[in-house]
Amino acid sequence: MKGQVSTEYLVILAVVLVVALVVVALVSGVTPVSGGVSETQSKNYWSATAPFVISGWKYQGVNLQLTMQNMDGQKVTLSDFKIDGTSYFSTSTNTSFTVGETKSITATGLTSCGSSGDSFELSNIQITYGKGSITGLLQKGAKSLVGTCS
Repeated sequence: MKGQVSTEYLVILAVVLVVALVVVALVSGVTPVSGGVSETQSKNYWSATAPFVISGWKYQGVNLQLTMQNMDGQKVTLSDFKIDGTSYFSTSTNTSFTVGETKSITATGLTSCGSSGDSFELSNIQITYGKGSITGLLQKGAKSLVGTCS
């Protein structure tokens, strides 16, 4: 009889622990159930990337205005900005950034963002740049740019 009570107690304890772990995982958003990248996660990610930090973005119509900063220890030159493999930045007008310099860059020709207040998510961001005599360096974004249309 004592063995049965101990076994029942352990089974109930295991069930409670599993339920608690599931609740913690859902609340913290570590499971795919949380659904995609939030705007806060996107801003946190892009404000800590290198060599280019994207500290802000505004998507209106077919234009995406980006505030970018060079976080590298030397001058870098932006040569291309791609979203899902499509280039939206003119490679004929390379833009150089000195150390720590912030510039506003506009990516043009995107699909229309939609109405003001609509949400958007731009994934597979690739930034091509050069540093010194080296060209064709690539910065890939692990998270999307997420926000609301202006």
